[in-house]
Amino acid sequence: MGNLFVPLALGCLVAIASALGVILARRPVYAAIFLLVHSLSLAALFALLSAAIVAVGQIIIYSGAIVVLFLFVVTLLPTGGRELAPKGGRVTAAIVTAAGILVALAAALSAGALPQAPTVPGDLTVQAVGQTLFSTVIVAFELTAPLLLVAIVGAVVIWRRHEPRPRTAQPAKVTEPRTLVMHR
Repeated sequence: MGNLFVPLALGCLVAIASALGVILARRPVYAAIFLLVHSLSLAALFALLSAAIVAVGQIIIYSGAIVVLFLFVVTLLPTGGRELAPKGGRVTAAIVTAAGILVALAAALSAGALPQAPTVPGDLTVQAVGQTLFSTVIVAFELTAPLLLVAIVGAVVIWRRHEPRPRTAQPAKVTEPRTLVMHR
């Protein structure tokens, strides 16, 4: 386990820093990039812990599809998402959550030794991942497509609701009342 401690600790630090970056980023595009870094760091942690199929799924589904979907939604925001800048409440929530995670991590480490990782690395070959992906988890894999489609349609509906209305010529307002003039 000693040979995995440094990579795991480094991966955890990157995951925590990028998660805080997601919460504290002033611009939504930067938050999506931090989310991509966080997702890739989690995939690296899964790969280090010999959970190969979870690592590949993390990269394919979250790093690929979900982050692209978030970027698509951000580009559809009316003001580019500048209204999502972190306020005092979000910063406080981020600090409280980070402190809670660190307390939980400290409690888990003080409870005892970490279990030994398997010595045989996970099989990350294309054939092994494809065999698992298209045999035992095919239903979950196929259900991601309609989920993403519904999310995209929802993003377009929200965008259309906030889309600026086309300006048309305003009728001239009359300041004095009209008088009826009859000609003979």
